[in-house]
Amino acid sequence: MKIVNGILFSLILALGLAVGLCAPASAQTDSQKKRRPAKQAKPAPKPRKVWTDDEIGSLRSPADIYVDAKYGQADGTAATKQPVSAKPAPHVASPALSNPKTVGDADKMIAWEKRDVDAQTEYVERVKTQIEEAPQEDKERLKKVLQERIQILADTRSEMDTLVAQKRELQKKTAANSGSAAAQPSSQ
Repeated sequence: MKIVNGILFSLILALGLAVGLCAPASAQTDSQKKRRPAKQAKPAPKPRKVWTDDEIGSLRSPADIYVDAKYGQADGTAATKQPVSAKPAPHVASPALSNPKTVGDADKMIAWEKRDVDAQTEYVERVKTQIEEAPQEDKERLKKVLQERIQILADTRSEMDTLVAQKRELQKKTAANSGSAAAQPSSQ
């Protein structure tokens, strides 16, 4: 019992000592805070930037500039040149990135398009399955999605056919070039 009383007394004494040492330290920091000189006032906040219409026009991304140039809207007023409901005209020529320079490039592009067609066909099949299993209120939306995806799939297939035709043209050109090079003897 004497040991428990001794430990208890030591614990109380240690806690009292700790509280006694902490109180003057905290009182000292409070008094230092109150005596802050007037010269150290908070700095004034920076004025807010107010954008005008002229400045907002300069905040155009490269993508905006490209779209404007592509559709002939250099001044950025799309609403005045084309109605809101009108869609941009579909491009007639094949995209610049699908114009192969060599037969090898054409093979790579055709393989890419084939993988794309396969993935899109798989997606169309999944949408058809979803339509069969969907509640009635979702079926109309899914049918619209299906029609859009079928159109995209058809466009991708036509791009692939265009690439195959371009590959044939490249093969003809390389055959003609190699034939004309063999017909010309070297003059050395």
